[in-house]
Amino acid sequence: MSYRLGFIGAGKMVNHIVKGLLKDPDMQDDIIVTGRNQQKLEKFNDGKGIKVSTDYRLLSECDIIINGVSSDQTLHVFNEVKSHTREDAIHISIAAGVSIDEMETILSQHKVVRNMPNIAVSVQEGVMVMAANAHISEEDKRILDEIFTRIAAVAWVEESLMKYVPSLTGSSPTYTFLMIEAMADKAVSAGFPRQQAYMLAAQAVVGAGKLVLETESHPAVLKDQITTSGGSTIQGVMELENNGFRKSVIQAMEAINNANKK
Repeated sequence: MSYRLGFIGAGKMVNHIVKGLLKDPDMQDDIIVTGRNQQKLEKFNDGKGIKVSTDYRLLSECDIIINGVSSDQTLHVFNEVKSHTREDAIHISIAAGVSIDEMETILSQHKVVRNMPNIAVSVQEGVMVMAANAHISEEDKRILDEIFTRIAAVAWVEESLMKYVPSLTGSSPTYTFLMIEAMADKAVSAGFPRQQAYMLAAQAVVGAGKLVLETESHPAVLKDQITTSGGSTIQGVMELENNGFRKSVIQAMEAINNANKK
């Protein structure tokens, strides 16, 4: 069974989600993107071939509504479109700074989900962490899992944990990009071509993550498999420790947590 998805807003994260979903050709007819600016919608739709419109009444055709506007506009937009949505529709916000309680001030009797995706949904390797209100059933969760596991690993959590999600999955690709860039810069200084250096560094990171997921081993166990006694790798690890590598990551996450109060 197919489900129709209605997006509100044509911003960056909506673009990442739609790009990921459209890697499945069967999804093309199930996606509608709405917004206020027809020119922006047409630019968003370049190469996608989906339905875009400034008419929010089209959302009445949708089973799932994904509000992709900024945090300061989310509630206003929910209020504007709710009369054009079905009573049984699932309403999702991907705004980091909007709580379920706030959404329920507008959608008190509706199914509401708070969703934090990350950028890698565009290549179907993302993460989506979700929290639900009391109106979301186990069947609703199954439907959302069916849709979004095409593009992400999906986790359902209590809403009290959502304020920590940006630092764990939303912003964390940025830390990884910095590490890949640093690794590649060092490789380039040794004589590797730039693009080859990026490819090798990025694949090393992908492989490390896949090992953790597929073996379900503790990261420290995998680390110990590489760091032989007196070897070069342990020297690199010690240098990272001396320069506060883990502490820096934890402090970066804490800074992001402090900036996300809800």
